[in-house]
Amino acid sequence: MSAALDELRAALVTAFREGLAELDPAGLVERALDAEAGAHRGRVFVIAAGKAAPGMARGALRRLGRRIAGGLVVTVAAPALAARDEKTSPTDPEEAALRPLRVMRAAHPLPDARSVDAAEAALAIAAALDPEDVLIALLSGGASALLAAPPPGVSLADKQAVVAALLEGGAPIQDVNLVRRHLSRIKGGRLAAAAAPARVLTLLMSDVVGGRPHDVGSGPTVPDPTRVEEALAALERWAPRFAWVAAAFSESLKPAAADARLLEARVLADPDKLAQRVAAALADRTGLRAAAAPAEDGGAPAIVERRLALARTLAPGEAVVIPCEPTLALPAQRGAGGRAGWIALAALRGLPPDVALLCAASDGVDGSSGAAGAAVARAAATAVDDRAIDAALARFDDTVVHRALGTRVETGPTGHNLTDLHVVARAFTSGAHVS
Repeated sequence: MSAALDELRAALVTAFREGLAELDPAGLVERALDAEAGAHRGRVFVIAAGKAAPGMARGALRRLGRRIAGGLVVTVAAPALAARDEKTSPTDPEEAALRPLRVMRAAHPLPDARSVDAAEAALAIAAALDPEDVLIALLSGGASALLAAPPPGVSLADKQAVVAALLEGGAPIQDVNLVRRHLSRIKGGRLAAAAAPARVLTLLMSDVVGGRPHDVGSGPTVPDPTRVEEALAALERWAPRFAWVAAAFSESLKPAAADARLLEARVLADPDKLAQRVAAALADRTGLRAAAAPAEDGGAPAIVERRLALARTLAPGEAVVIPCEPTLALPAQRGAGGRAGWIALAALRGLPPDVALLCAASDGVDGSSGAAGAAVARAAATAVDDRAIDAALARFDDTVVHRALGTRVETGPTGHNLTDLHVVARAFTSGAHVS
């Protein structure tokens, strides 16, 4: 690739990192809790769940300090530890930093036995609250898998199979969480119901495009307007062989039954805010005319066509930042990769020669790829035979090709989960340059 395109690709990655840093979960929570310091006489408990849970919990501890009597932080276990019971040691730095909160770890995107243990621990905390106490729920993407409480008649293995079928069948996350909310003892406002009549304040880092509070983490502490009939329709559309679990569906906490004086929810960050921050960082760093576009979802092949159509219309020195929640139906036999890397690879050969494309997961974990995603330009395709690219796309095995091309974006886990971000940018033809 040319030096100019290499610099442009690097600038896209840097802006992505800077945008995430500006939405630091700890800082957002700390500022959101300003009004809570000294606002009530009861005890304060914290339940944080999701990929941003440790950072969000740190913000609560910084702001409320000794006012916090206890609680729980549930976050994602390291992949290497997913198959065994994981105990944090007394010297675990994260556990020490988050005291008096208990740190638990569980599997994602499918729940495991630790997810059930965490859900039971959260329900126990809620049930023990006094009326004058306050529960602060800090929820972010990934919480649905980390807090799992199957209803009677449904085993953990059943729940795992249902969720896997929905995800692999290409169901949008709203439909996945719709089913989860009605197949649970903790989601769909049931954790808030267990805490009643204590006050519950929910602070959210939303990973759902166009999502509402009940979509984030399947809404354990917020009212849910959806109905069992809607969950059944989603199940029959995306995973019909599991229609039998509908017998265990139950209605969630409805807005009409919730006391608005006791339940409050605020969204601190979402995919649109991330896109705006990344666009601003890109413009500041490069001088590109960068703009954030509305969030999108849809099937990955259709997203590829949209990115290529946009790339062809960009003027020199123009960039567009798009938060995106693609769906990708996966076969049982597949290679290593993720939806961001797959989209980048599928678009690679169709890009105009002076356009770069970044596709990255904001949590830093794009499927099974071991990377956040990829930043590509068409010239990279010359390093790999077309047949290898076609085979990788067919096998959903983009990792090996991106590694060979040097196009991987490797951030490690970011402590965020604000869905995927795509950036399409056309280089300047002359004059200003990327720095």
